[in-house]
Amino acid sequence: MLQVRQRFERIVALRLRERAIEGYVPLRRIGRKANGTSIELPLFRGYAFCKYDEVAVSSFYDIPGVLCMVQGTDGINIIPEQQITDLRRILASGLDVQAWPFTLQGGTVMAEDGPLSGVTGILKQRTDKRFLVLSIQLIRWSIAVKIDRLSRTSFRPGAETINL
Repeated sequence: MLQVRQRFERIVALRLRERAIEGYVPLRRIGRKANGTSIELPLFRGYAFCKYDEVAVSSFYDIPGVLCMVQGTDGINIIPEQQITDLRRILASGLDVQAWPFTLQGGTVMAEDGPLSGVTGILKQRTDKRFLVLSIQLIRWSIAVKIDRLSRTSFRPGAETINL
């Protein structure tokens, strides 16, 4: 995970791919009601996901916009692959994604069916609405997907999340 200058997320991901390093910037579509157009913006402003080996680390800092590698307080800089997969599935589902206060508390569940089938997260309830929350501990950000009451999505207790 790299911390990058805001608005440089896509440029950094492109430069990583040019160096044969897998880069990923999750994007969300923002619709404009006035003229019906939409734009895509980074879901996590100021961050770019990447898979790398130790040899590649030294080449990060000559990419325009890269500020630093993100490390947790324990020195670990890994995001579990399952979280990246879940993030990709959530974005591919076409459901509305929103920012959520960072949380690791709550019961972990896995969606059994519907567009989020196989996604693991924390099920939260607010008034009469249900949300599936995905938290990225390394950057302390969470996102949520509203689960429509009329949808037939069912959940089962999920495996415990790995806190790295």
